[in-house]
Amino acid sequence: MTRTRGIRSRVGTGGLSAALVALSMLLVAGGAGAERLAEPVVTPSQQVTKEIRPGRGYTNSHILVHPQDSNIMVIAHADFTATTCLIHVSRDAGRTWAPAPAKPVPPQYKACTRPAFGAFMDADFGPDGTLYFATTGGDNAGGRGPTDGYVARTTDLGETWQFSVAAKPVEREFTRFDGTKVMALERFNYARVATHPTDPKRLAVGFVVSTAEALTPAPPVRSVVSTSTDGGITWSKPQDTVEQSIPRDQLAGSDAPAMAIGTDGAIYAFTKERSPGGGITLPTQPTNPLPLGEPAQCQSASANPAIQPTIPNPTGTPPKANEPGSGTRLVFSKSTDNGQTWKATTIDDGGLACGGCLTIPETVIDHKTGAIYVAFELSESSLPTPRDNRDIFFMGSTDGGNTWSKRLKVNDDNDPNRKPNYDQFIPGISVAPNGRVDVAWYDMRTDGLFNPNGRGDTGRRDQTCWDVFMASSIDGGRTFGKNVRVSDRTMNQNSGFALNLANDLRAAIGLVSTDTTTFVSWADSRNGTFELPTEDTYVAAVIHEQVAEADDGGLDLTSVFLGSAVGLLLAGLAVFVVSRRRASPAAG
Repeated sequence: MTRTRGIRSRVGTGGLSAALVALSMLLVAGGAGAERLAEPVVTPSQQVTKEIRPGRGYTNSHILVHPQDSNIMVIAHADFTATTCLIHVSRDAGRTWAPAPAKPVPPQYKACTRPAFGAFMDADFGPDGTLYFATTGGDNAGGRGPTDGYVARTTDLGETWQFSVAAKPVEREFTRFDGTKVMALERFNYARVATHPTDPKRLAVGFVVSTAEALTPAPPVRSVVSTSTDGGITWSKPQDTVEQSIPRDQLAGSDAPAMAIGTDGAIYAFTKERSPGGGITLPTQPTNPLPLGEPAQCQSASANPAIQPTIPNPTGTPPKANEPGSGTRLVFSKSTDNGQTWKATTIDDGGLACGGCLTIPETVIDHKTGAIYVAFELSESSLPTPRDNRDIFFMGSTDGGNTWSKRLKVNDDNDPNRKPNYDQFIPGISVAPNGRVDVAWYDMRTDGLFNPNGRGDTGRRDQTCWDVFMASSIDGGRTFGKNVRVSDRTMNQNSGFALNLANDLRAAIGLVSTDTTTFVSWADSRNGTFELPTEDTYVAAVIHEQVAEADDGGLDLTSVFLGSAVGLLLAGLAVFVVSRRRASPAAG
C-alpha cells in the first residue's frame, strides 16, 4: 500500500506540475506574439473654454497630466484677441474643466504674448508637480518693441503664481546675413520650456531673439536657451544654440527651440532654419471668393471640382536644398553642461526651397529607454509651389543624438494622382509610459475643393477646411498605424485664427499620453464666422487597446491562451485532489 500510495502521489503531483508548466508556456506564447493597436475609440470633441465673448481667440494649447496624480490635468493656452494667457484645470481626468483663479501674467505687462503671428507660449510640469508657464511680456500690447522672456510657476494649480525674468532685452550688435552690423534693442518671442524628469530644480527655457524695431534688411532671428538650477527663481544668460557650431553666414536664422531634458541632464534642442530677409519672392496669390453658407460646410474629397485660379511662378533664383538660406534644414543642438555650450548638427536637409516658411519641430524623450523623438512638417514640393504638399515626418535617436533614423512620413493620405496633395501642419508629439509614441496635427484632407482632380493649379491659399488627425507607433517609431480623425467636425480656416492666413497663429497641437489614452487639444474655429473669426480650445480623448497581431476577427489570442492554461491548471488540480483522496487511509 505504501508503494501504491507513493506512485499515486507522484502521479497527482505530476499532473499539477504539468498544468503549471503548460500555464507558463501558454502565457509566454500568448505574450510573445507581435501586437498592434486596435482601431481606437475617439470621444466627442469637448469645448474647454466656455467664454461667450465674440471674436475670442484661444490658441496655442498645451495639455499636461500631473506627474503625481493622473486625475489632475492642465491646459495652458493664450487668448490672442485679449493678449492674455491662462490655464484651465481638470480634477477628474479631463471630464470637466474650469479656469484657474489667477492668470500667469505679471502685473507690469500689458500683454503676455505678442498679439501677431503666433501667441507662442509653452508649459510643463516639473517632477514635483510645479507647473511652469513660459512666454514673453512687454509694455506694448500691439506691435513691435522690446519684450522680456519670463517664466511663471505655480504649486497650487493656478491659485497663485510667482514670476521670474529669464531673458531681459539689452541693446547690442546684430549681424545681418550680408555681414553688415547694426546696434539695436532685443525682443524675445516664441517661448519654449522643458523640465528635468527627476530633478525639480532644473529646467530650461528657450526663445527666439530678434530686433525690437523693424529694420530693413532685418538681422536674422536666432534661438537662445537659458537654464535654471533653483526651480526657476534665477536664470543663466541666454546662449545661442547654433552659432558655436554653424557660422552665421551658413545659417541665416534659427527658429524657436523645441526642447527636452534627459535623465542625465543633457538638454536637447531642435530648430528649423529660417530663410534670410529679402530672399526668394513669391508673387501675391489670388484669393478665391469665400464660399457661401456656414464656415464649417466643407465638402468631402469626392465632391465635384470647383474652378480654381492659376498661380504664377515665383520670381528670382532660390537657393537649393541644404544651401545657406534655403530654409529647409532641421538643426539638432545638444548641451551637456547645463546650456553653457552647444554642439549643433543638421539632421535633415531633404526639403526643397520653402521661401521662408515657418515650420515648428516638436520633441519628446522616452525616459525609460532614453530614445529622443522629433516630429516636424516638411514640404517636398518643388517650384513653382515650394510651400505645397506639406507632410508630417518623424525621426528618432537611441544614442543621445549621435545618429538618427531616416525621416518617416506619418500621414497616410497618399494619392499619386494629386499633385500637390493636401497639406498637414504643425504636429505635436508625446510618448506614453508604456512607450507608445503619439503624433497629432492639423490636416487639410477633408477639403474636397482643394486641387480637384490633381490639376496642380492651386496653392496654400486655396485650402480652407481642416480636421485634427493623429497616428501612433508601438515599435519606437519604426512604423505608424492608420491615421485617426480626432476632431468630430470639419473646421474652416477663415472662421478662426490658427490657420487663417490673415493671422496665422500656428502652434503645435496639444498632446499628452497615458498607457491607455491620448488626450489631444487644439484651437477650434467651429464657433466662428467669416465676418467674426472666433476660436476656442477643444479637447478629445483617443482610447487605445493593444491586441495580438495574429488575432482572427478581433479575437484576443492572449485571452484564449490564458483561458486554456487556466483550464489545464484546474484539470491538474482535480487529478491531484483525486489522487490524494485515493491514497489516504480514509479513502482505502
